[in-house]
Amino acid sequence: MQEHELAPGGAVRYFMTASDGQRFPGWWRVTSVDPPTSLAFNDGFAGPDGTPVEDMPVTTVLVRLVEHVGGTRMTVRCTFGSRDEMDRLIEMGTVEGLTQAVGQMDALLASA
Repeated sequence: MQEHELAPGGAVRYFMTASDGQRFPGWWRVTSVDPPTSLAFNDGFAGPDGTPVEDMPVTTVLVRLVEHVGGTRMTVRCTFGSRDEMDRLIEMGTVEGLTQAVGQMDALLASA
């Protein structure tokens, strides 16, 4: 199930796809939106039916877009509930997954 309601209080349900085709569902709860410059949300893991997995960490995310040298600079700030939660997410491959996802943006925007 996919859902994208980018408004304060809105829900986003999504999945990330690994290189082997395995899907990992997740959810966002949107906390603020200021188009076209910022988006803030809570991000967590979901079960196969899209419902939040209660015993997994939730990350608070702030995305900002600003003009920069004839283009746009995007910053993503993630805040974790604790150092242990951050370490757990790093061990699960979150850094690699985010790097791959962000690395796809230029190609997606160029084809739009």
